[in-house]
Amino acid sequence: MINFTEKFFDLKLLRIADIKLHETTETKRMRRIFDRIASSKYLMNPVIVGLYKGDYILIDGANRLSSLEEIGCKLAIAQIIDYSNPRIKLRTWNHLIYNIPISVFIEYFDSAKIKYRSAKISETEAALKSGINHIAVSDISDGKTFLATLPKQFEKIITIINSITKLYFNIYPFDRSEEEIRIRDVMKYTRKKGVIVQFPRFKKHDVIRASESKNKIPAGITRHLLINRVLHVRYEINKLRSDNDIEEKTEELKKYLISKIDNNKVRQYRESVIVFDE
Repeated sequence: MINFTEKFFDLKLLRIADIKLHETTETKRMRRIFDRIASSKYLMNPVIVGLYKGDYILIDGANRLSSLEEIGCKLAIAQIIDYSNPRIKLRTWNHLIYNIPISVFIEYFDSAKIKYRSAKISETEAALKSGINHIAVSDISDGKTFLATLPKQFEKIITIINSITKLYFNIYPFDRSEEEIRIRDVMKYTRKKGVIVQFPRFKKHDVIRASESKNKIPAGITRHLLINRVLHVRYEINKLRSDNDIEEKTEELKKYLISKIDNNKVRQYRESVIVFDE
């Protein structure tokens, strides 16, 4: 059992219209989530929202939030975090795309007049850490790697990254890979052919900037490392369909959470966990 204080977690009901997005949705993934939510009585996992200077910025759960909005919900249950907290870290997902030839990316660089060069894998890491105007693609079969230099303007960088992800979103299957996993290890242990795309190492101020822009970062690139993430809340979706009586619903939610804690239905895990999905 843990004590219910906002030091551990802060769950609130927020109006969906008050939440700013920083990333796009991923169509295929959103469709799976939509089908699950539309046929379910309960929402299991809250979206994650960063509070920054009075603004609510969605940092995880774009597909979930969009699915709720699509089925007519006005509210979302959200875990609120202080986005200025230095313990909240931002990392990057790389994309491991299967069965795609690296020539697809080279042809795009040529057509978009983006400068690129052949590079060693070790060179790409230094370039990606130096700023957000670099992106790298590597063939996982032979290690052939190209480093592209993007414009320095933030909006142009986001536009180009969106164009790059459109080369394979909903066309080729892909997995996400943590930036901490070395490219050589990906090449060594993967059992498929394809290309890994290493994206710019965005910072939290880039997420804030994207939330204020019409041009969003593509889905599945930003990866926030959170503290005390809350899962399996099991909140009735019907209560999210109207934003009337939000104060009353908030009080009900608080009582529900306290009852869960008092009945030893809440566990806090400190260790790293590996989950095999059904």
